[in-house]
Amino acid sequence: MADPDRTPPTLPGRGNSAARRPAAPVLHALLEGQRISHKARILCFGCGQGADVQWLLLRRFKVHGYDPHPPFGYNDKPSGHHDFVFFNYLLTRLKTPEARRRALAEAFQYVKPGGLLVVTSRILAQVWAAGGMGAVRDAARELLAECDVEDMEVLPPDTGDRSIAVLVRRSGVYRPSVPWTWVDRREEFEALCPLLERERMMGLDVETTLEEPRTLCTVQIAVPGRTYILDALALAPLDPLRPVMESAEVLKVIHNADFEREMLGKHGIKIDGVYDTLTASRKKHRKGGVSGHKLGDVCERELGIYLDKALQLSDWTVRPLTPDQLNYAAVDAEVMLLLHRVFEPPLPQNLELF
Repeated sequence: MADPDRTPPTLPGRGNSAARRPAAPVLHALLEGQRISHKARILCFGCGQGADVQWLLLRRFKVHGYDPHPPFGYNDKPSGHHDFVFFNYLLTRLKTPEARRRALAEAFQYVKPGGLLVVTSRILAQVWAAGGMGAVRDAARELLAECDVEDMEVLPPDTGDRSIAVLVRRSGVYRPSVPWTWVDRREEFEALCPLLERERMMGLDVETTLEEPRTLCTVQIAVPGRTYILDALALAPLDPLRPVMESAEVLKVIHNADFEREMLGKHGIKIDGVYDTLTASRKKHRKGGVSGHKLGDVCERELGIYLDKALQLSDWTVRPLTPDQLNYAAVDAEVMLLLHRVFEPPLPQNLELF
């Protein structure tokens, strides 16, 4: 399944002494655009001699290479779901539309809901030359007709590589199940905070800049039936939040509470009455054997839902935030309440305590 136009790389222990060619240009584009993080789980499907695998490994990404052709040395079949599945330079080796659809469907099954299948091909570049972006989209939709595609993005052709890349997002990510409210006016903020003090429990999350020192951009608070997204940039100083955050009577459910403590601490606000779902996950699975304890991993394992974490790397200082950013922010607070119910299930109503 390797592309014959790509010179195989030099790989230790693989019996190949040929010079290594550069990795697929789409890898550079995704990295430079901050669209792929080191937290992502990556699969290079049909990786051939492993040029893309080695490029990613050298940059300390978590990547698995798979190609069914045994001499290439990447014949360990993958398992589970991945944030990115790269299907680079394979269409030319698959001579019929049926073979291409079958291989794409096999690769697509390893994409997690909300994740991306990245298809790079010189064939698609030829389609672009003949009919433009619309023709590429139509060709991709036909090849992926049996896959649950949410949307796709066509990157401009790479003239040096004579290829084009299509990013195909898999559907099935969790969306907010309760309404959310955007709060960026001072009077609304000051009226809301006393109401939050009456709650028994809330989910809490924040979004920040990526660069150090980090700046707090939004504060998300989920209560039963409603999530509030506070514009921390517009509302600062955040003093009205202090009473509810420092109240031990209101339980704050947070994943990795140290980060929220640090960010709100910059505004002179402490957080008391905390239930940390990161600690709860580690305690429940202290014997190991689980995929991880990041929020996405925990939600997948405990709730059977998938979070789209791609927007974690987006710019949270730009206003207005996009609908996708707002949905993303609301979900991360909302799922805190769902996780608390899993880790601390309520007692049966007919159970008497003595």
